[in-house]
Amino acid sequence: MHGALVGLLLWAGAAQAGEWRGYLSLGAGVALDRLSEWDAKGAAINAYFGVELPVGLSFGIYGEAAETWGQKFEDFRDSQSTSRVQLDYRQYGLEIRFRGFRDRMISPWLAVRLARSRSTPQTPDEFGQLVRQEFDAMSAAVRGGFDVWLGMNWGLTAATSWQWCDVRYEKAAVRECTRPINSLLVGPTLRF
Repeated sequence: MHGALVGLLLWAGAAQAGEWRGYLSLGAGVALDRLSEWDAKGAAINAYFGVELPVGLSFGIYGEAAETWGQKFEDFRDSQSTSRVQLDYRQYGLEIRFRGFRDRMISPWLAVRLARSRSTPQTPDEFGQLVRQEFDAMSAAVRGGFDVWLGMNWGLTAATSWQWCDVRYEKAAVRECTRPINSLLVGPTLRF
C-alpha cells in the first residue's frame, strides 16, 4: 500500500515536470507527545525554505520550536505543590520533499528531515523533583502534508510529522530520547 502511494507520487511529480521553483512556508500548531507516559502537548511553530527541481523534488532548510507541558508531579518536599513535565525543543536542519501534482490546486508532498535539536526538558529526577536539563542531539522526522493554492503564488500548507529524538533526557544516569513526537501545523506558503 505504502509502496503504491510513493509510486503514484513519483509518477505524478515526473508527469508535472516544469521549471525550477522556490518555496517559503511558515506554520503554527501543536506538538503532541502521544506515546510516552508524560503525555505532553503544547504550541509549535516552524519555517521552511527550499528550492524545487523540475521533477518535484525539493531541498531546503527547516526550523521548528515547541513548548510543551505534560503530566503533573508532586513536589516530594511539599505535597501541596505540583509541577508539570516540560519537553521543549528547538531544531534546525535539512529537509527533502517530494511533491506530487505540482500544478494542481491541491498538491500533496512527503518529506524526510535530519536536524540538530536542542532540548531543554524539565523531567523528574530519582526523588520525583522536576529538574531542567539541556541536551543537543541529531533528530530525524518523516513528514507529510499538502498545499492548497489560492492563487499562482500563495497558498496554505497543512502538515504532520513524526519526529525522533527531538527531546533527550537523562534517567538513571542514561541518556535517552523521548518517544516520537507528533506535530500538526498549518500556515501560509509562497512559491516563486
